Amino acid sequence: MSDLSSATTRARDLDRSQTCTLLDAAYSDGQLGVDEYKARTAAAMHAATIGDLSRLTADLQIPAHLLELASAPEAQARRSGLRGRGLVAAVAAVVLLGGFGFGYLLFGRAAGSDQLTSVAGSTPAQPVAAGEPVDTLTADGIREFLRLFQEKFRDKTADDVDLYRDGAVVVRVIPGQPHRSQRWMFNGGFEPWTEPTNRDRDLATVDLEQLEVDRIGQLISDAPRMVGLPSGRIDRVGIRASNAEPRVTVYVKEGDAYKGWVTATLRGEIRDVQAA
Repeated sequence: MSDLSSATTRARDLDRSQTCTLLDAAYSDGQLGVDEYKARTAAAMHAATIGDLSRLTADLQIPAHLLELASAPEAQARRSGLRGRGLVAAVAAVVLLGGFGFGYLLFGRAAGSDQLTSVAGSTPAQPVAAGEPVDTLTADGIREFLRLFQEKFRDKTADDVDLYRDGAVVVRVIPGQPHRSQRWMFNGGFEPWTEPTNRDRDLATVDLEQLEVDRIGQLISDAPRMVGLPSGRIDRVGIRASNAEPRVTVYVKEGDAYKGWVTATLRGEIRDVQAA
């Protein structure tokens, strides 16, 4: 960062997503190992300032086609909010990279709009299947999501799942191709969100059948209080596969910033509570 004012400017969801795109590129070309990649991506998702984000990519070689993106957070921090702000959907550059990132597919409804939108200034997001809205941040919504998941895929396995207030993003292995995966968008129905990409065939998957829905639903309700933010809101629930033990992380926001999270097992047993 070239000046203190931009370094201390509060980061937006868009800035966090752009940083995750750069980390995806660094992971895919071998600059970062799996553990460091996951750690940096998690840090990016919860970064408070532009300076925090810049430090996560300062030692990386940035591909030429992403150089503009690399400088975007600093440049945007100086524009004094010239652009209107919508919730982040998906970073289109990630589709081109075929990255494995788990933090960059944030989405939501922009003010006055029910359309999922792309925020990288390029390819619009693909339309998703019409269907009744499902609030997957409630126990009943998760149950309905899992029912439709089973109906669509004939099993309940995934690499990663992100649940949102009005939908979800799922990464699944392509049947018969353990070295390939595809990202799906759920909005009352499932539709492919990206083209298939390469994956490490040894990556663990998570069996959503093991999810104790009522306990996770209760955890979602309790998370704001647990992180000391009773007025906070749940922005997202991430379900991550792991060779050790799958994890469910409930992310709490206050205003526009992530302020804390609670991590638990699929059975709802608390493993970590963090307040930003």
